[in-house]
Amino acid sequence: MRKYQLIGRKGGRSFTKKKQIQYDLLHLHSLPLEILLRIFNNLQEDFNSLLSLALTCHKFYILICKNLLYKSIEFKTPGKFLKFSNQHLNQEVSNKINYIETINFINPQIPKSSKHKITIAGSYAVESNDQTVNTLSYSGFISSLKSLFTQAYGLRCLEFSEIAPEFAFPIDSKSSGSIWRRKVFSAKRTLPKLVLKSQSGWSIPLRNIHLSLICEYFDEIKELHLVNFIIDQPIDLNIKIDYVLFESCSYSTKKSKVPCTIFKDTTSLKLKNVTNVAQLSLIDLVKMNNKLNKLTLNLKSPVFYTNGEFNFTKYNPFFKLLGSQEGGYSTITTLVLKEFDLFDYLQHDDVHSQDVDSWVEPPTNNFETFITYISHIPNLTLILKKTPIKVKTCVKCGFKEQDLDKKIESLTNEEWEIFLKPLEFQKDNNLKILNHDLNCLYSVSKST
Repeated sequence: MRKYQLIGRKGGRSFTKKKQIQYDLLHLHSLPLEILLRIFNNLQEDFNSLLSLALTCHKFYILICKNLLYKSIEFKTPGKFLKFSNQHLNQEVSNKINYIETINFINPQIPKSSKHKITIAGSYAVESNDQTVNTLSYSGFISSLKSLFTQAYGLRCLEFSEIAPEFAFPIDSKSSGSIWRRKVFSAKRTLPKLVLKSQSGWSIPLRNIHLSLICEYFDEIKELHLVNFIIDQPIDLNIKIDYVLFESCSYSTKKSKVPCTIFKDTTSLKLKNVTNVAQLSLIDLVKMNNKLNKLTLNLKSPVFYTNGEFNFTKYNPFFKLLGSQEGGYSTITTLVLKEFDLFDYLQHDDVHSQDVDSWVEPPTNNFETFITYISHIPNLTLILKKTPIKVKTCVKCGFKEQDLDKKIESLTNEEWEIFLKPLEFQKDNNLKILNHDLNCLYSVSKST
């Protein structure tokens, strides 16, 4: 009883409250968090100074660790991840793991990392010993990854770049039937973004082994970005993917088209840097699930151009099919076209002088027909190219003044309607025109 009575004594040091320092309102410590972060961001390139500042007080330490030091981490070499694993993942897990939001593994570990052969030009094999010193073994790499995925509940973006053709995750342990499975495997978690990029100059066939470990810890991926991959066989993994970006990816049309299980719930698809017609078949791969409702195309892709000019003759039938709202395209209700050259093809200085005989069938290999086809889609968004755009205004077309270099940001709704009048946009559908920074320049909806 005497031991417990000592707790209430004034002289007890065990429960002494720390003295709180009252800083002046003009003191650095009293500034709002937003202002402090702007100041600390200037030291982001100077790691030693940033670390010294973090050690000055507890408030700065938490603020810098959470928002600068651990928020985004990049492992350029296996040795960097080895050092990180020893400090934060082995034995007792560090509390800094929950600060991590973005992780990028560059040239991640491959099964035979100590001494492997690299094929050059498909003929010559040379041995490489560049990963023998200060590096994790493949089993150690996988073990550290599992520990990281288990603890990093704040993770929002996971990226593996410069992936070698030999890269592979182990087979999903869910199918092993082991009674010693971790409870984490049954927990439902969502990974907001996953990015997979192959090594420069390589196009790697996508396999289950590229995603198997991810599927052990996450049941849903909001965004999946695939760069330089070949889709040539079904990927059967039990995971939900909402949005898919194919960049420089191709789809083998030699084999019969079989749905991929991982795309069964995909509702949004984006194609970027399309170099040949076969790559457009990726749309057919995803729309097999009958759930695809949003399609985004980057019109800067080389496939759409011939000798520097958009090939309307070749691709107007393709966009006519997209806008038909028939068959497998009936579920696509939103079309987004990026890097759109609206004013390069819409010239108002000579529209009023065009005379076309009524008995002559109008051509279909032009910009006006292209607009007619895509405007049949209920929701159409046009994102203009980045270069500064200036347009001509013509009094004969209905403008109040004639201007040779009017900025598009200064156009009013009435002026936009004059510009778009020669084009046959569907009045019952929604239309948005945005600049490259995604600021709305003009919009019209069927409800207005």
